[in-house]
Amino acid sequence: MATTIDAQELLASWSASASRMDELPLVSDLLEAAASAGHADDLELERARAAVVAGRPALASGLLADVDRDVLTATQHTWRDVVAIAAWAAQGDAEALAVLIRVGQGLDARAALTHAHLLATAAEQAGQTELADSTWRHVAATTNAMTMVVQRRVLVADVAQRSTTDVDAAGTVVGRSIRTLVDALPLPEDGLNPTRDVVTRLEARGDRAGAWLLLEGMAALRPLATGVARMRDERASGGGWWHERLPGLVAAVLATGVVVAAALAGLSPWVPSLAVLAAVVVWRRWRLPQGTRLSRVDARLLAQVRAFPPDIPNGHRWGLRRVGGFVTGGAAGLVLAILVTGLLVEGPLAELNRTRTAAVDAVAWPFVLLLVVLGAVAGPHLLHRTLRQPAERWVADARTGIVEGVRGCLCTRTLALRSIEADAYVAGHLRAPDADVAALVPALPSGDAEVLQCGLSGTPWLLVRLPDREPLLLRGTLTRVTEEPEQTVGGYL
Repeated sequence: MATTIDAQELLASWSASASRMDELPLVSDLLEAAASAGHADDLELERARAAVVAGRPALASGLLADVDRDVLTATQHTWRDVVAIAAWAAQGDAEALAVLIRVGQGLDARAALTHAHLLATAAEQAGQTELADSTWRHVAATTNAMTMVVQRRVLVADVAQRSTTDVDAAGTVVGRSIRTLVDALPLPEDGLNPTRDVVTRLEARGDRAGAWLLLEGMAALRPLATGVARMRDERASGGGWWHERLPGLVAAVLATGVVVAAALAGLSPWVPSLAVLAAVVVWRRWRLPQGTRLSRVDARLLAQVRAFPPDIPNGHRWGLRRVGGFVTGGAAGLVLAILVTGLLVEGPLAELNRTRTAAVDAVAWPFVLLLVVLGAVAGPHLLHRTLRQPAERWVADARTGIVEGVRGCLCTRTLALRSIEADAYVAGHLRAPDADVAALVPALPSGDAEVLQCGLSGTPWLLVRLPDREPLLLRGTLTRVTEEPEQTVGGYL
């Protein structure tokens, strides 16, 4: 008896794998592709729910067009009613949003989680950011599995609501958020989707400064993440640390001039002493904002995140490296000053040095001291430029650790893979699909899909490549069903 692949089961399993990876628009795309191919019987409600959480409420409303608005005043609701209400709420229906909030009261844990995702995404789309933020935070606090969607939404809420008066409190939030994004998969060097998601959501809420702070901190921690640096440069405004320290640098130069003039004119020692003290105060207290249109707190945060040490092997020794940068920079400034003054006093200023040694010394020694100070200040910043090779080694080790987990057959223990994990599994384990499996590849509106199969189990895997995204590999379920022969009438009439 002939058998055939259960196409609906296969497409639904790919959609379920995408859902476990929090690829919500892709879930909706896969379900709609299944419907277009005639393989979505009894999946109307699931399609509508996926459309709401993917930000497509109009599609959900169309799928549930038979749900009457009388459900807004009903005392009991089915999930079909709830999803329809969520779709209306997402399109700005205030009455539906109020009902959606009340529907979630008293639900058990599993149902409450499903409802919370609907409520949070509907509130986001309706512009109710406070409600969305509180709902995402509640989900994060009450669920054991912190999904990537929940994690990113909480990051957005935390950064957008950081303190505007307390630098330390705001720095804790921003620093923790930067670390979370850097540690997320894919690595920033291999994919920008987590970063782009958080940054674009912050900017949509009008918090361009928060988005910029995250990108600056990530670029400092991961200097090889060129995509992050490119996103940062697109948003940067104002100068770097040289701009910030410009008042102090000018004060140091002026103080040097005062010291020289006082020595040449034989003024009281109090004059150069006060000039040096003033320069120190300016250096410590007066800094220009590193970026324009930043609040006082954000300007100080920007200086802090730009100073983050890069992720390198033995990164816990960054304090020693920084001290070494000060010492090396100061030594380089001293050598340069000695060379310059030596060339001058032995060359063009030789005669002046013989006749007016005290005056030349009065100029030379402040000049030497100035170059030593400038070199010491620049040393830790120039140190970053020498860390490319250790940073490359750190990233290579991280990638090795990720790929080592993709060995052998993963068909019984992994639902989906992304980025370099997906590439490694495709290259090392999967094969071209059988003809009947290849015929079921879904047509996606936003990217390309390709079916592959495991060489051991025959499990079908869907490789999805979306524009500007890392590859995704979704495990499917291969079920064969028996084709019932058509009943025919035989014999004589």
